[in-house]
Amino acid sequence: MILIIGGRYQGKLDFARERFALSDGDILVCDEGSGVLDFDKRCLAYLDRYALGRVRAGEEPVNALKANMERLSDAVLITTDISCGVVPVDPVVRAWRDACGRMNNCLARQADEVWRLFCGIPQRLK
Repeated sequence: MILIIGGRYQGKLDFARERFALSDGDILVCDEGSGVLDFDKRCLAYLDRYALGRVRAGEEPVNALKANMERLSDAVLITTDISCGVVPVDPVVRAWRDACGRMNNCLARQADEVWRLFCGIPQRLK
């Protein structure tokens, strides 16, 4: 598994397309309405958006990923790092931030490679 993290608009998806030869058909772009993930896709992009939908539904987003860890062994996972900055006042958004932290920690521990993008510059962390 490969995990790519970074802030918004840092070039995460472009990096993944180029580095790992991904086509549009390989990529699932998640949004808040992504209740079920397609684990047959080579790349799950913007898992943070999926996590927000799951938190709003009262679920822990990392659970679906843990239950399918074997299916993710060859996947490229992309998530936006929302852990920096001011802690949100809104309880749902705060819960989302916490859930993303747990999700990213779990994925980073399991990943073979972890990349962080900042200003379009990739940095391999693991």
